[in-house]
Amino acid sequence: MKYKITSNFLAKESFRSHAHNGIDFSMPIGTPLRAIQDGVVKLADYGDINAGKTILLHTESKTFIYGHLSKFIAKNGQHVKAGDIIGYSGNTGFSTGAHLHFGVKEGGRYIDPSPYVDFIQNMNNPSFIAKLQHASDIVTLNGLEFVKILSETLSSIKLQFINIFIRDVDYYTFFLQIMKKAFQILTAHSCFLYDMFWRIF
Repeated sequence: MKYKITSNFLAKESFRSHAHNGIDFSMPIGTPLRAIQDGVVKLADYGDINAGKTILLHTESKTFIYGHLSKFIAKNGQHVKAGDIIGYSGNTGFSTGAHLHFGVKEGGRYIDPSPYVDFIQNMNNPSFIAKLQHASDIVTLNGLEFVKILSETLSSIKLQFINIFIRDVDYYTFFLQIMKKAFQILTAHSCFLYDMFWRIF
């Protein structure tokens, strides 16, 4: 299901005293809202003003804001993973109709959320969520796995260099041996590397 954008970033509207600091999506009350990235949840309830029931998702570099919710699912201070349901859309706070206010802050400033529109539009698409959660698992799988791969490669190269000093080595053959070993290790971990770079880029 695609959600109609009813107000864009920096839009100026008669009912608002300042430029809009997010993007509004027309959305039926009770639509599941999901964490866009791994992060920590902070809950806020502004009552009948501002964005009403609001979730602030703090990640490593940004804060993602979900406003006008009808219900919280995530707890205050809870660590969530990308794709987890954190709440349900609603019509709380100062609102002219059921919708989601979605904002992004970086370095204390509101920035254009447009790069994340695709996530909001697809956040309840099963195949999209499966891919997102898989990528999150791979990255959480972590730097330790990456260090392991790097360590294996460096250990192999170290052994090859030691061989230089204990016996005569044909340098062309030596170079080929190193390249072969590196290729074997990288091939063995190709799925991890593919998912890691897919996640980053």
